[in-house]
Amino acid sequence: MARIIDITPPSREVKPVLVILTSHRMDCFLLCVKCLELYTDINRFKKIYVLANDVGDDHAVIIKAFQKRHKNVIDIHMTPRGMVPAVLAMQNFILTRHLDDVVIKMDEDVFVTPHWLDHMLATYKIHKKYDKIPLVSCLMPVSRTGRRCMARLLRRHYSKEIARLPDTPVEKNAVYHRFIWEKVLFDGLIEKHFSLDRPKHYYLKYASANCVLFDHRLMRALLPMPLKSLGGACCEDEFHINAALMANDMKAVIISGAVVHHFAHSKAEEYLRGHICLDDVWWHMTCLDDSPAYRESHAYAPLKLNASKRELYKLMRERELRVL
Repeated sequence: MARIIDITPPSREVKPVLVILTSHRMDCFLLCVKCLELYTDINRFKKIYVLANDVGDDHAVIIKAFQKRHKNVIDIHMTPRGMVPAVLAMQNFILTRHLDDVVIKMDEDVFVTPHWLDHMLATYKIHKKYDKIPLVSCLMPVSRTGRRCMARLLRRHYSKEIARLPDTPVEKNAVYHRFIWEKVLFDGLIEKHFSLDRPKHYYLKYASANCVLFDHRLMRALLPMPLKSLGGACCEDEFHINAALMANDMKAVIISGAVVHHFAHSKAEEYLRGHICLDDVWWHMTCLDDSPAYRESHAYAPLKLNASKRELYKLMRERELRVL
């Protein structure tokens, strides 16, 4: 009898290129790197580019120490401060050089969680045959996509609080930033999210580009990103990514079972820092291995053999990705 053999490379054999953008948030970059080293095998990346945009001396020392710890890290320093033109020009150069690779772009204030990379690569493998779904992102509570994907959760557990939130875009909504971080740190928001019945993937016509994975399907539509301001306004990479998605009738896939945390958008950062201590975020992020949200309820967590029949059934449903 004939046998069907899957010759598609498993997701662990995909070696993505990681691009980290950093500028003035040295404390956030330090926690970003800490979480990467805690919850990711750095050797799984083909290369790691740290794009340092007009950083200070202490910041440069932290980047150099990260480079010395890992042989696949390349630091690139550029001026002047700002996304346009220096950072966009360097992103154009790197993406053009890695058209045949899988690229993950990450901001300095993004903090990853256990198994985030497994989820991103597994979801990429599922969707890479679809030309119209070229971008993968984890769920980020403090983002435009995160607010939309977590809307049902917020209505279920915090209906009174969200009714009082300002009806403004997430990028400018400092009160929403504070609300989400308080619930993440002190009220088990992520645990509530994982306990809720939800689709595995959300498909949106736009993406929050703080932590995204893509390949040549998007890069060929995106590059080169224009270095000149459009209509007098400086456009960041997120604008160009979403413009490419819209112009080509493409969609982004958001993974509901993988969470990474984005600290703050620039316009809300000052207010957030006045109410949320980054030390609390540090302790929360560095102790996630002790959180129930990242144990047996997680698709890539070790199997708990003494679990109840109901728990095993729920875990079996969540582990459908293990067939990859």
